[in-house]
Amino acid sequence: MTKYYLLLLVWCCVHTTAKAQDKEQAFTSIELKPTVAYLKYQGRAARMVRLLFHGGKNYAAATAFISFNGLQDSIRLDAGGNGMEVYELPLPGGPVQQETQLYVKLAAAGREYTARCMVAPAPEWKVYLLPHSHVDIGYTNVQEKVMRLHMNNIDEAIKIAERTQHYPADARYKWNTEAFWVVDHYLAAADEAKKNAFWNAVKKGWINIDGAYANINTSVTDSRQLMQMFHTAVKTAKAQGLSINTMFQGDIPGASWGLSSQSAITGIRYFWGAPNAGDRIGNSPKWRDRPFYWQSPGGEKMLYWQSEPYSIGYALKGSKIPNFFTVEDPVPYYTGKPSENFLNPYLFDYLAGLERKKFPYNMTIMTWAMSDNAPIDPELPDAVKEWNERFASPRLIITSVKQFFGDFEAAYRDKIPVVSGDYTEFWTDGIASAARETGYNRNASERLQQADAIWALRNKQGYPAKDFDTAWNNILLFNEHTWGAYNSISNPDDPKAISQWGYKRSFALKGKEQSAGLLTKAAEGETIANAVDVYNTIGATRSELVILSAAQSAAGDLVKDANGRNVPSQRLSTGELAVLVQQIAPFSKQRFTIHAGKAFTNMKASVTTTTLQNGLYRIVLDGKTGNIIRLERTGIDHNLADSGGLNQYSYLPGDSLEKIQYAGPAKISIKENGPLVVSLIIESPAPGTNALSSEIRLVAGVDRVEIINTIDKKAISEKEGVHFAFPFNVADAQVRYSIPWGSINVEADQLQYANRNWYTVQRWVDVSNKDFGVTWSTPDAPLFEVGSETTADLLGGLYDSPKWINFTEQHPALYSWVMNNLWHTNFRHAQEGITTFRYYLKVHNAYDAFAVNQTGLANHRPLIAAPAAGSTSESLFFNIGSDAVYIESIKPADDGKGIILWLVNASATAAPVTFTAKDKTTGLNIWESNMLEEYKQQLNNKVTLPAKGIMMLRVEKK
Repeated sequence: MTKYYLLLLVWCCVHTTAKAQDKEQAFTSIELKPTVAYLKYQGRAARMVRLLFHGGKNYAAATAFISFNGLQDSIRLDAGGNGMEVYELPLPGGPVQQETQLYVKLAAAGREYTARCMVAPAPEWKVYLLPHSHVDIGYTNVQEKVMRLHMNNIDEAIKIAERTQHYPADARYKWNTEAFWVVDHYLAAADEAKKNAFWNAVKKGWINIDGAYANINTSVTDSRQLMQMFHTAVKTAKAQGLSINTMFQGDIPGASWGLSSQSAITGIRYFWGAPNAGDRIGNSPKWRDRPFYWQSPGGEKMLYWQSEPYSIGYALKGSKIPNFFTVEDPVPYYTGKPSENFLNPYLFDYLAGLERKKFPYNMTIMTWAMSDNAPIDPELPDAVKEWNERFASPRLIITSVKQFFGDFEAAYRDKIPVVSGDYTEFWTDGIASAARETGYNRNASERLQQADAIWALRNKQGYPAKDFDTAWNNILLFNEHTWGAYNSISNPDDPKAISQWGYKRSFALKGKEQSAGLLTKAAEGETIANAVDVYNTIGATRSELVILSAAQSAAGDLVKDANGRNVPSQRLSTGELAVLVQQIAPFSKQRFTIHAGKAFTNMKASVTTTTLQNGLYRIVLDGKTGNIIRLERTGIDHNLADSGGLNQYSYLPGDSLEKIQYAGPAKISIKENGPLVVSLIIESPAPGTNALSSEIRLVAGVDRVEIINTIDKKAISEKEGVHFAFPFNVADAQVRYSIPWGSINVEADQLQYANRNWYTVQRWVDVSNKDFGVTWSTPDAPLFEVGSETTADLLGGLYDSPKWINFTEQHPALYSWVMNNLWHTNFRHAQEGITTFRYYLKVHNAYDAFAVNQTGLANHRPLIAAPAAGSTSESLFFNIGSDAVYIESIKPADDGKGIILWLVNASATAAPVTFTAKDKTTGLNIWESNMLEEYKQQLNNKVTLPAKGIMMLRVEKK
């Protein structure tokens, strides 16, 4: 979002300059400035040079004598009463084929002035202008008013489009809604007549719809969210017989590589990004106007173009229109002079810059917006019409994303480079300004997918598809890039700023509540007393702990399985009952009954005040700091904890490494004493908090170390950063981490100019060498740094800051960046209260991509214990077999016919997946599907995924 202060600065500078020019002197010299433009002059296209008057204006009639390319010409200049600062000079002859010198002698007021310049060859340019209003859901005003403004823009656009239909084709108005959130609310509020008028305008090309629901931080969204980002738009358009294959991402620098991975499933094959002009954008401007086919790890491609910033329109026209940030209910503004403060001369300099960079195309695109959440510019069609009447080149074309990409690809398909790599986003740091709500949202997404899985494995009828879509959209909207008001830092007590954060926060709270409700609904039925069902919602066999509430386990401490066998359990200090569920099959449930009697255990974990052991792990804590100083795994003769220890709390006031502070001294006590579950509690005074506690927990025989950190945060408005450090002792390590629809190697799999100061993880980070390593999962805190706290001193806007990193060295130390308030706008100024951050560690031998992804899924989708209902055991009606392909997600088809699956190949080679029906009397029908769950190509029971590829399938009983 281009900021309020920048807008004020532009407005003030322009008006100050205007006042200073009231009294002008006569000019004293002239300069020639070549352009790439061609004027329409005397029936031909004449190359244009700008004749500039220095020292004052020209108030007298003058004659320019031109000598160029062996030709002579003269042109009479009429200064007019207001004087002349610049004259657009047409040159004689046709286009030059090589750089040629121009000589001009100007005769004016009895004197002669001369100037020379070099004129290089220039192509005929087509510049596509995309009219829109940048959609911030909030920021400039409360969300209700923002919504009303964008909806009003649609009505205004239809009027202007209708008015300009007699204009030349390039000047006829088109409006781009930018985010489908606007359209969704517009249609919900419209009567039938208004809906019909809207869709008629869409079909005529007056209104253009792109696929993204909002401007989303795509690196924060998980795989299903990233796909759901387009579901509402594509589904709504399909109902009207329309297809959408484009997205427009405004303001946000960078994007997840997962967008290209899913392009065949979503149908979104064209991606235009128009990021912010300067706020915390790192090195991303170096990707401007360098289009490429963005190839996914699995070979899918989408055409990507990052243009100039979206703020060009109001940077140029800002002095002629109101400052919409200060207008409570802004409406379209007519200046009466459409061509003033338009693209002359900005466009000539911009195109010349492209030529200097050896830009290989003769067409480009830029936006035209009057501000964030601003009214439509009603004068654009007239400005374009007047421009094209004057200039033969560059020719302006009012456009849509769809039109531009269609024209560009048709002209240059074979010349567009293919590029691979993650365009790691720059704006995800702001989400740590609301760490608690961010954790809610991450867990709500996983919980919603668990509800889907339970509904599917139970073959339960009446799947509430609309309720799931509503929950998905709330989860998505919390990841939308607008988090608060423009003055959220400078004036956090402003009632509007408070209101906007409340509205934003409600998305996370609603997503949390709705996902929990749908999970309960998925498992519900006629309940059985003193029994629980435990669900495994991922495609891997698991042995893990479930914790029953005191109410669920009121009958006693003894637990039995469906066959009457005793199951290991332990009554915890909290009153809850811990139960070890062993070898529960993929996508299935097991039933357990609770009985009076002593808890059974045939396993043993042990604990002292500084040591925990469970038969697989030995954990040793430093008695003074509480940090983990030894992490040992049976079978690996190595301590994986480096100096300083794991899980070290640090606080950076002002986010300065020079002022770094640590927690301590620690008070360590035993919380759970076994024999099944052992844990230690570490309580420490910690800067920036009212209290800090950590629980380190092991379960007998379970291959996982669990860390639960709880911060009771003080509200501090001064800049700050909070970390938990995990310096692993793994020499020669490679750092890998999960992104939507796959994983990448830090540095090696990133695009040049992407963000390297911090990273955003989905489910896991892995630090491994050729022999061993550790997988680190964090359900609550997605931001991490590699090697050191590289975010130190990243304060404010960071325009062209040297603090942006260009290369990430491989290093086994991870820093979980859990909280900050480093932004100067939009994000929260402070946070307070209790927030919990969980971490899971698993030490392993050589890196195995399939196993690591299964570990991440297990850590983020725990076993679910629910009141027993339905059959004793329930599971999918088919088995899925693969040692390389994991199941990202599973759900019932919206129409109730069969199951929808998303598969991901974790390996670097093609991999098969085998489907077998559990009921041997029936077979399976398998189709490749898409986001709308349509029947595409029918497949057999053995499906092969390309290396690193993803696939969406529909499976039904024959």
